[in-house]
Amino acid sequence: MSRDSPTADLGARHWDEWQAERSRSQQRFTDWGDHPTILKLIYQVVFGSPETDFLKHLAQSYPQFADSHALSLCCGDGAFERHLVAQGVFGSITGIDFSPARIALAQQQRAGYESRLDFEVGDVNAGQFGQQRYDVVFAKAALHHVENLEALVRGIHTALRPGGCLVTIDFFGPTRFQWTDAQLAATNTFLAGVPRELLRKLDGSLHQRMTRPGIDEMIRLDPSEAVRSGELYALLKANFTLVEDLALGGTLLNLIFYGDVVNNFDPENQAHNRIIREAFALERRLIDEGALGSDFRFIVAQP
Repeated sequence: MSRDSPTADLGARHWDEWQAERSRSQQRFTDWGDHPTILKLIYQVVFGSPETDFLKHLAQSYPQFADSHALSLCCGDGAFERHLVAQGVFGSITGIDFSPARIALAQQQRAGYESRLDFEVGDVNAGQFGQQRYDVVFAKAALHHVENLEALVRGIHTALRPGGCLVTIDFFGPTRFQWTDAQLAATNTFLAGVPRELLRKLDGSLHQRMTRPGIDEMIRLDPSEAVRSGELYALLKANFTLVEDLALGGTLLNLIFYGDVVNNFDPENQAHNRIIREAFALERRLIDEGALGSDFRFIVAQP
């Protein structure tokens, strides 16, 4: 799979650098979605148990996947794919990503799963995944990085065998992180009540107020970030039958516990967990009332 577009080259350079920085960093959580208190709250709401994570749910609800061959889009360093095969969710996985550095690391770290894991450099924007090669196309935090969504959809349809599924856990929020007025108002009101020491960022500044990022700045950093995320949900609904469609939230949690700030919240500290629970309850109430949408979703779909 080729990687020959300027956008892909810039994106690949960004993620090569991200991987190098990630390897040096001692941060416990990459973002809000890694925090165990937040995850357990989400699992309780969407799966009915704080102990049922995404992998357990897939294994329990779709046992046929255990013998499947899956394509994983934007697989990065392959860490999640190793979990997927180790826990028997999928039989084997081919992962693609446009970052050579991340693919190299994925290949190095597949010891013990060489026959079940393979990784290659490729740009998912091309939508060239072969014909009826896969039982599942898996996309975790991948689809919102795709600019050529139309080619992607065609490629998924072509790549899936009869009865195959798309499984995605992804960001469906505003394109280029142009947060809505309602999101920003609720986020900033909540941040005003959080102790300042918990809002200290690594650079020493305080995360006291969330604003929309500049689009030009986002494109310079990573031209693929949330490039057409605001169109994703409607596109999937138009081209697939949604077998499962679960609202994970993140509409406020992502903004309140933004970036490295989430690492200030110790999962063993009950005062910190109380703030997380309050933020979660606020977000869920606003989503249930229809005042906010769900920026993150878990979807299983068929063409």
